[in-house]
Amino acid sequence: MTSIPLFDTASNLNGLRPDLDAAIKRVMDSGRYILGPEVAAFESEFAEYVGTEHAIGVGNGTDALSIALRAAGVEPGDDVVVPSFTFYASAEAAITTGANVVYCDVDPDTMNVTAETVAAALTPNTTAVVAVHLFGLPAPVPELRKLADERGFKIVEDAAQAVGATLGGVRAGALGDVATFSFFPSKNLGAFGDAGIITTNDPEIAETARLLRHHGTTNKQLHTLVGYNSRLDAMQAALLRVLLPHIDAWNGGRQLAALAYAEAGIAEFATPQLVPEGSKSVYHLYVVSVDDPAGISAALDEQGVEARSYYRTPIHRQPATEQEIDLPGTELAAARNLALPMSPTIREDQVAAVVRALASARAAA
Repeated sequence: MTSIPLFDTASNLNGLRPDLDAAIKRVMDSGRYILGPEVAAFESEFAEYVGTEHAIGVGNGTDALSIALRAAGVEPGDDVVVPSFTFYASAEAAITTGANVVYCDVDPDTMNVTAETVAAALTPNTTAVVAVHLFGLPAPVPELRKLADERGFKIVEDAAQAVGATLGGVRAGALGDVATFSFFPSKNLGAFGDAGIITTNDPEIAETARLLRHHGTTNKQLHTLVGYNSRLDAMQAALLRVLLPHIDAWNGGRQLAALAYAEAGIAEFATPQLVPEGSKSVYHLYVVSVDDPAGISAALDEQGVEARSYYRTPIHRQPATEQEIDLPGTELAAARNLALPMSPTIREDQVAAVVRALASARAAA
């Protein structure tokens, strides 16, 4: 049995059960289960937290991205630039809009896109770039903004893993033209089922997103768009309202854990994801680069430490979305990444134990 798990999604909820139970009762007593006042309140609170004028609750993070792309003006046949080293939904959402996905490379040190990798993938038909804040680290959106102003495309932040992260003091979700978040239960701010949200300062994007999430209508009588059935449940919104005030403290626990990894000497045995100056990661995952991550992971497991590699098969090599393209940074990140235990409540002694186990695994390799 693993003694130090990769995730701990329960410990940070200790003490919140009475408030969560009260939220559940409030929704049940109201009889309003879809949209309604709880969703409106959470949208307002989340927009204030992120620093945007608008937030639009939807059914999940993937729908959020599909709707955001369409609301930003992506039409069938347009080109959308997406990094290949990310979760499959980052590209899948673009494909379901009818767009053509053009994959771009990443910097293997930050594991995020750069202005250079995006520029290399732009085409005359590019209408949007999906900037993924991978593992909780913001992508360099201000640098992409210069390209966007020159080439006329929209920047869509995929902030599914980055609630609370900042770049230059601005929160993820308020950096681009529109942004999307997932509240999948394992996320830093996790719901108790599927849930997602879209944030933007653009009133036209916000209005279109609200239409798209609800069958392209505002009144169930006149449908002006072909949309989706993707509305945030009132129950999830009410529960997220209980959790939202705690997210900065929880992210702070993750940041302290990352500091503990550094102080325990992690850099002697692995290369942590590079956090550029001015960026504050929220460490949805604590990811390092190592030789033979599969072997290291197995050795760690024998010592009671759970570790896992992510996106070992990049999207451009997935059977459903395969393209013949050379992405050396992506291949390197996919081949060498390994996520180590990370949570808001992981203790310093547990972090030290992980580093000792890693040192032992490297010595035995």
